[in-house]
Amino acid sequence: MYKLRRALFSQNFLHNHKLVSSLVGRSSVGKHDLVLEIGSGKGIITFELAQRVGHVIAVEIDAHWYQYLQEKLENLSNVTVYRQDFLEFTLPRLPYKVFANIPFAIEGKVVRKLLEDANPPYDCYLVVMKELAQRFCMGHTMFSAMHSPWFDFSIAHYFDRCDFTPMPNVDAVLLRIVQKSMLLLPWQERKRYMRFIQTAFCDGQAVRHNLKRIVSLEKIDHALHSMSLRRNIRPADLTQEQWRRLYEALYDFSGRSTD
Repeated sequence: MYKLRRALFSQNFLHNHKLVSSLVGRSSVGKHDLVLEIGSGKGIITFELAQRVGHVIAVEIDAHWYQYLQEKLENLSNVTVYRQDFLEFTLPRLPYKVFANIPFAIEGKVVRKLLEDANPPYDCYLVVMKELAQRFCMGHTMFSAMHSPWFDFSIAHYFDRCDFTPMPNVDAVLLRIVQKSMLLLPWQERKRYMRFIQTAFCDGQAVRHNLKRIVSLEKIDHALHSMSLRRNIRPADLTQEQWRRLYEALYDFSGRSTD
């Protein structure tokens, strides 16, 4: 039954209490914070958070571990456990942070749900596959370009595979995603900017070719020339700062193209 649950929910549990205590202690979470935990499992992170933060919202899809957590944490008044698929869970409307060891099988979907919500978390610490975290931190992928005006990505800790049970067959890290202290674009520009980036990355073509769907070639060429960028530049060749400058050259903050 244990192996079946692991296969269904991609569960790899942290088991070193000292390590978990150290990671939570070095994070930004504190006694006044509301903290969301995703995939609580055996509750090793849940219990540590409960000792340090104002309130913990723990979301666990597995009926077995949900019942286990209800019994283990019943004396902790600052923990609320929900049995639900996180991808269908309604995120908090109050300011909150996240600290979680999320299932590897849905980690990309989890990150997108958090960051693209109307009320994204102020700070996130997520146990994810090393390869995924490195792509987020690189700065030249569509995902990082879409979110870079509002969030910073970094790797806070590199795990050993033996830190988990069962031991995974991939390397894992603690990915930190934190809201920028000084936003590069206003929050109200987020949806339009994300559509702009998605369009610019489509079809694997040059940025100029892709953006002509939404902006005139004359306007694009003028913007590229003003930034000293070649006309055939491809999406992966632009920096986060260049994406922002290109966007500002083509759109105003009312959301209307400058065509």
